[in-house]
Amino acid sequence: MLRHRLAALFEPRSLLVVSHRSLPVARSLPSSLARAATFVKPQATSPAGAVDLAVPEVLAGVERGERVDLALLCVHSAQLPQVLEAIGPHRPRALILLSTETAPDNALEDMIYCRSWARLNDCALLGPRSFGVQNPSRGLNFSHIPQMAQTGKVALVTQSRSLVAAVLDWAIDVRLGFSTVVSLGDEAGVEVAQVLDYLANDRHTESIALYLEDTFTARSLASALRSAASVKPVVVLKAGQLGQASEAGEAVFNAMLRRAGAVRVPYFVQLFSAIKVLRYTYWPRGRRIAVFSNGDGAAQLAMTVIGPSFPVLRAELGKSTVKALADVLEPGAQVLNPIATSLPLTPEIVRSVVEILAGDAAVDGVLVLLAPDPLADMTRVAHQLAVSAPAARKPVITCFMGEETVRPLRHLLDEVGTPAFRTPESAANAFGVLASYHYNQLLSRQTLPPESLQREPLLEQARAVLAQLRAERRTELTLAECWELLDCFHIPLHRPQGESAVDTWTADEPLMAIRARRDPRFGPYIKFGTGGTGALSANDRAVDLPPLNSFLARQLIERSLIWNRVLSREMSPAAFDNLRETLERISVLVSELPEIDSLVLDPMVAGAGHVTAHGVRMSLSTSTVLVLPESSGYRHMTIHPYPRRLVQHKRFDDGRAWTMRPIRPEDAEPLQEFIRGLSTEARYMRFVSMLRELTPSMLARYTRIDYDRELALVATVQVPNPEHRGHPREQIIGFAHYLRHPDGRGAEYALVIGDDWQRRRLGTVLMLGLIEAAQIQGFAYIDGYVLSSNRGMLRLMESLGFRNDSIPDDPGTRRVWLDLGSRAIDA
Repeated sequence: MLRHRLAALFEPRSLLVVSHRSLPVARSLPSSLARAATFVKPQATSPAGAVDLAVPEVLAGVERGERVDLALLCVHSAQLPQVLEAIGPHRPRALILLSTETAPDNALEDMIYCRSWARLNDCALLGPRSFGVQNPSRGLNFSHIPQMAQTGKVALVTQSRSLVAAVLDWAIDVRLGFSTVVSLGDEAGVEVAQVLDYLANDRHTESIALYLEDTFTARSLASALRSAASVKPVVVLKAGQLGQASEAGEAVFNAMLRRAGAVRVPYFVQLFSAIKVLRYTYWPRGRRIAVFSNGDGAAQLAMTVIGPSFPVLRAELGKSTVKALADVLEPGAQVLNPIATSLPLTPEIVRSVVEILAGDAAVDGVLVLLAPDPLADMTRVAHQLAVSAPAARKPVITCFMGEETVRPLRHLLDEVGTPAFRTPESAANAFGVLASYHYNQLLSRQTLPPESLQREPLLEQARAVLAQLRAERRTELTLAECWELLDCFHIPLHRPQGESAVDTWTADEPLMAIRARRDPRFGPYIKFGTGGTGALSANDRAVDLPPLNSFLARQLIERSLIWNRVLSREMSPAAFDNLRETLERISVLVSELPEIDSLVLDPMVAGAGHVTAHGVRMSLSTSTVLVLPESSGYRHMTIHPYPRRLVQHKRFDDGRAWTMRPIRPEDAEPLQEFIRGLSTEARYMRFVSMLRELTPSMLARYTRIDYDRELALVATVQVPNPEHRGHPREQIIGFAHYLRHPDGRGAEYALVIGDDWQRRRLGTVLMLGLIEAAQIQGFAYIDGYVLSSNRGMLRLMESLGFRNDSIPDDPGTRRVWLDLGSRAIDA
């Protein structure tokens, strides 16, 4: 099985250490790696002097001619060239350059030299001046810090060396353990996205805490975040603003995190409390919480971070809930949210109140805030919460205020999976993180959009308008040209009638605006809000990245202040649909026309069944687009849209029409139906098991595709749908998929054709589509594993130029593979 490229960095099988001082690694190696480790101490009269360095020709645990997995260097800056030359013959797959006690003469020169060396030797580089790596789950300490972090399930990835040391020191006090700790820093050749890819598949890691400063590529980071966050919680803490970017850049960065399914926290103290709460079994369906406390003081503290301007809202309890609470609590107790009792708590009261609140449909979660009470048995109360919280089937988060006497009670609840916090504010904020994470995960599953809205855009006409502007060396569009472009994308806006119609709205009508602009790092973004105000703050949630589908456009509108304050009560359903479709189509416009630098519809006014744009402005960027976006992989965008260019309508030899297209999220049920309809033999040949249908996780994996790193194609035909009076529906008859290998260079394919549709060259066409897409994405090879008895599949692959290799330890399986660099794309 192929290893991830960074496995050599985090779990090496062989090790070369070159250091002028003793390092912790020498004292903590597990026995398996100790037998494959070589230690060399350079001898020199001064840091700048010549180095006496004798690196063995054959290292411990490494066969002659093989590459060593990891080289760990701690040498003076002046000695780096000589040391790197000495270890060069061993071509390490990964290299860590630890910092030394002396400052380098020229840090920038060291960085450039080391990066060049790493590129020439195909080596993953961490440093120079690196903190290093700790991997407590495997007992590996490749850092200067002598004390190994406690073993846990959280991976810490930072771009700050100083922050790592502080976190490890702090973690000892709060009993927080880690699976992996790595600091990348400015000098790292290893990118954040590569580390996220590795951790997403690391069985020792259950959640990821990520601290970012500035060094990342938006496209690769968004793709890696989405991949990692789809399988385990990812919490991001980012310092300050993005380099010299404005607040708009911060708002767009937050939009990217929402679409990736990760969650951002603003303060360091929230980073690991967020990790704790995101491991909770139950996710809230909304943001409304009920607060229960043994005293009103703690409840009021929590209410300071609950409300419309915060991530969570106060739940409005139903009448039956209020009556039930009044029956359980003492006369005079506070039974309207927040709920407070002044009597000593008992386990029975806690159980009853949690059951009543969790049973209210208007409550999405319960926050239990408890202060120490000498008249109550708080240990029994905590044990009751440990039972009641999981049974509630809604999030129940607790806060035991205090320290010495209640710390064991918090630990008790943490251990059973019910997050417990120290202060009311931190507990309420943690619930906000949980609600935001659930919402962001919902957004991340929208992919994106499946096809043009009923009518295809008139791309050639639109691009001709922009070409004419370029020819005339203009960047500002006239009003007529703006409306022509909007019409090319069938944007359903009404235009004002008459010359003076721009000022025809009334003073009491709410003015709306849509603004699409380009961020230098994240590409085009879309904002919806109040007309006449162009400012965009970092906390503005009515910002999103294209592409948008109907669901995402609706969410964008409903996150805006103008929706919550006015439009939700005054806008007609027809006008809302008109506005939603406008956002979808503007998303298509900025996706297909990278030249658009700014598009502003301001002001807009909602009518009885439509939206009128009274102001329309567009401008072009000064840079020229040389390659069409569909041919370049939409590199101007952070999120790869649905690859429409791969939709092809074809016919079989008998004239029957069929379609080859990329898979969509809504194909989940048709794909399941296709798998169920396969013969037992066909399913076994594909999955090497007797499964009758795909598991929910497999179904999600195959239909929620990140088009930036993988592809799934389906072949479909139209068949009558008896459930809809015989109107035609699509039926999947073939499925082909490739997934990027952990090495990042190749992709593994899978192909299955319906039993009734075989021997029609369907498999050939689907595989050619996969091969072409893999070549465009830059893969070096594509391969697959085929049962030796599956002669039909082996013949097909050989006809396409695949090599057919045996697998020494598995004679029942063949590896078929194709070198994509040496193969021309066939039509």
